[in-house]
Amino acid sequence: MAAVAGLGSDPAAEPHDEPDPGWEALVLTCFPDICPDFLAKLGDEHGRDPHRITTHLLDELEKDRPYPRRPPIAKRKRDEADDGGEDAERRRKLERRDPEFANENRDYVRVYTKTAKALLKASFPSRYSEDVDGILKQNFNGLYTSYLTLDKADWCAKEAPARTKKISARGPHPEQALRDSNVKAEQDALAVFEAAREKCRAEAEAREEEHRKEQEEAENRKFAESTGTMGECGCCYDDVPLNRMAHCDAAGDAVHWFCYTCLRRTTEAAIGNSQYHLECPSTDGCDATFAKDQRALFLDDSLVKALELIEQDAVLRMAGIENLATCPFCPYAAEYPPVEENKEFRCENPECGRVSCRLCREETHIPKTCDEVAKENTLSVRRTVEEAMSAALIRKCNKCSTPFIKENGCNKMTCVRPGCGNVQCYVCSKSCDYSHFDDAGRGGKKGNCPLFDSVEDRHERDVQAAEEEILKRLAEEKPGLEAAMLKVNFSDKVKKDDERRKLANPGPQNIVRYPFPGQPVVIDPNNRHALGGHGLVFLANNHPALGGQAPVVQADNRHGLGGQAAVVQADNRHAPGGQVGVVQADNHHGLGPVAGHQMLPDDFGML
Repeated sequence: MAAVAGLGSDPAAEPHDEPDPGWEALVLTCFPDICPDFLAKLGDEHGRDPHRITTHLLDELEKDRPYPRRPPIAKRKRDEADDGGEDAERRRKLERRDPEFANENRDYVRVYTKTAKALLKASFPSRYSEDVDGILKQNFNGLYTSYLTLDKADWCAKEAPARTKKISARGPHPEQALRDSNVKAEQDALAVFEAAREKCRAEAEAREEEHRKEQEEAENRKFAESTGTMGECGCCYDDVPLNRMAHCDAAGDAVHWFCYTCLRRTTEAAIGNSQYHLECPSTDGCDATFAKDQRALFLDDSLVKALELIEQDAVLRMAGIENLATCPFCPYAAEYPPVEENKEFRCENPECGRVSCRLCREETHIPKTCDEVAKENTLSVRRTVEEAMSAALIRKCNKCSTPFIKENGCNKMTCVRPGCGNVQCYVCSKSCDYSHFDDAGRGGKKGNCPLFDSVEDRHERDVQAAEEEILKRLAEEKPGLEAAMLKVNFSDKVKKDDERRKLANPGPQNIVRYPFPGQPVVIDPNNRHALGGHGLVFLANNHPALGGQAPVVQADNRHGLGGQAAVVQADNRHAPGGQVGVVQADNHHGLGPVAGHQMLPDDFGML
């Protein structure tokens, strides 16, 4: 076994009678991601000798027995923040079902349910007994969720209506008696009851604080209106008290004021685009920014931290530091020797601390090579298909590799990452300008990539093509695979959502007007001001007896249609034979915002 640098040349030749007080730090120098509990166990087994512990770990790695690693700190902290300090596993258990009746006998379940009913009825005396029983049964005898349901009915009657007694009888609460009980079912029920009550108290305090802030804002607005200290937001154009607004650092009268809400939304949009430089959102072309004291008015701690991380990343990129290495799990970066000399990156971020491979940017896997780990951790064939479909949907900047997806607009895309600004085509991903596209008015020519199209249709075509290609390749490589098992099937909800997005963004449309066969379409010139830029929509009676007839529109309605298309309804079922029903539109007061098209006979057809 080769000697470990910095720990001595031969551990066996230099025994340590007294354990090194810094033995943990020495071991962590070589294995910074080792599980603390496992390290403590090794310390007990090997006399807290760092040389013996390190040698043991290296021997285990050579035998393909990796040591337990410390869980990611950052993820754990996010979970704690999301849970509001409450133990995540305990809360999930309480919300799911309490207790785990499957592991208890019938006597336990009976006593627990009886205790739960007594606690709920005593805590909500204005509720009818049968209603409490029904809610408990509805929640599968879950005391925690039942308490939350009844509590919500007290303060939010619109969302959770419930009957209440006019006179509620109050007796002694069973809580105190249960504290002295030695019955496990009663103790468990009391513990769950206290947890639910504490959660409801915390939520009530949060509601009271929110209500207090709303009242404070209302009083502040009333005072500003009475003293004439209101201003117009330059973004949403609402009237806002001046002490709830911030301004850019433009000089003199060129300064622009904005409300906190608009500035927070602008900041969130900038963070989403990996931008840290907050520019004035005015439409006047102002290139000013916001001073530090103004930013402090509308930025909270989370937004400030996000902006700092983006700025840090941008500064490091623009500095062009040679051999700059980054942690793949957090924004931490450091200058490292060439990868040939050191293949591992040891993150010193206290919220991360993970060790990664600089070649494959995954968790460290020494002494195995990246290829060996890739073979062992080969993704399933189904996962390969899904990743190929995702890769076809997600584009990447051909300069800085920033991933992006277009929602709408033209196919000339500009990278918003600081220090990049690359312009490329969304269709072929090549760097381009307007001459790259098929718009002759902007320097392009027919046959080039389209400047405008339906983004939903394009995404669907790209994903389907990628799926067909990967399935074909997998069928050649692994003939025994069943194609039906590899097909990615989407739920009906996903399909409906795709249809909704397609209808919302249909792309450019070519509108073709079709006159009646053999008849010109005659539009009364008096109607030219009434159409509001819209054409007439003719609903023609397609009965064979009416062939060759044109509808007649009497459109003395300059003020009538209000920007809406005129709809001609030819209900000819009661008209004389061989004639066409005529709609007389005497509507100076108009059809209103909607054209009349409610009474259509079932033999009508749209031309």
